[in-house]
Amino acid sequence: IDGTLCKIRRPHCDPDHKKWYNGRKSIYCFNNVVIVDHQGLFIYIDPGFPGSFHDVNCLRHSEISREWRSYFTINHGYQEYLLGDPGYMGEDVFIMRRVDRREIPDDADPDELSAIDAFNKMHAGYRIQVEWGIGGMKRKFKRLMKGFDASKDKFPLMFKAAAILTNFIHRRRQDFHV
Repeated sequence: IDGTLCKIRRPHCDPDHKKWYNGRKSIYCFNNVVIVDHQGLFIYIDPGFPGSFHDVNCLRHSEISREWRSYFTINHGYQEYLLGDPGYMGEDVFIMRRVDRREIPDDADPDELSAIDAFNKMHAGYRIQVEWGIGGMKRKFKRLMKGFDASKDKFPLMFKAAAILTNFIHRRRQDFHV
């Protein structure tokens, strides 16, 4: 899981235009919740949040957060998780993030450290698929998404369409069966 910003023009007609402004990036934008599988395919999208929202705030307002039990398998000792970056701290119920060195006790034994390093390495490898999937879609449809401003309600539909087309292109390249 990750959030991604899509730059937009400054919404002149919207009196609440500041909520679309992301101060960290100094741009007006939409923020979007995106889940990409291990093959780089989009499996969940919730687009159109204000650019001032942090990734975890977008997640908390999305359907997947409200209905997470219907999206994940949870059986006697088995549970499915999403892999997320450190920005999703506090959402440990269904998101696993890498283990930071500051979270490891000083007296941890070498076997624990080895297991944590192995998990972090695996986590980083799968997270690359998320970043590449999002980056590939944004490169392909950059012109399409750039022309929006916050007064347009069609952005979520266009973002979803771009993700579906990206999946189609990716499956064709990988010779997947649809």
